[in-house]
Amino acid sequence: MKFEYTIIRSQRKTLSLQVDKDCQITVRAPFYTSEREIELFLQEKKTWLEKAIITQREKVKKQKTYSPEEIEIFRKKAKEIIPDKVRYFSSIMGVTPTSVRINSAKTRYGSCSGKNSLNFSLYLMDKNEEFIDYVVIHELAHIKHHNHSKEFYSFIEMFLPDYKNIVKRNK
Repeated sequence: MKFEYTIIRSQRKTLSLQVDKDCQITVRAPFYTSEREIELFLQEKKTWLEKAIITQREKVKKQKTYSPEEIEIFRKKAKEIIPDKVRYFSSIMGVTPTSVRINSAKTRYGSCSGKNSLNFSLYLMDKNEEFIDYVVIHELAHIKHHNHSKEFYSFIEMFLPDYKNIVKRNK
């Protein structure tokens, strides 16, 4: 099977592959990598690529669609609920975000910038309360640990001991 792909060359040292939500393949490569090396790399990763494309297609099929009215309800609910949860958990966790925003991101429920600004997707309102708490705690934990290290997850576990099961139940 021959794959269509985009190459992004940079000063990196290794090759990497990415399959985005539209099943577009991106190869990230060092400047000096030849087209032949990239083709060989793609052939080596053929099985992984095929699985990744199938997984992305399944994700797209599973994605719910919401009416404009539902989206507006989620937005209002998020603006009411999330800032209160952030205030509550940040006081317990001993961290302070620089800001809290609600957005309409569809691929991630929350994020924390390098400047400790938190963003939460309005679509989080379609999840249960324990998962909303997990996402808020997860993003607040990034203020102390800007990574997904063992220490990061240990910090989360201090405030939400059952977080692993909560994540499993909400996949």
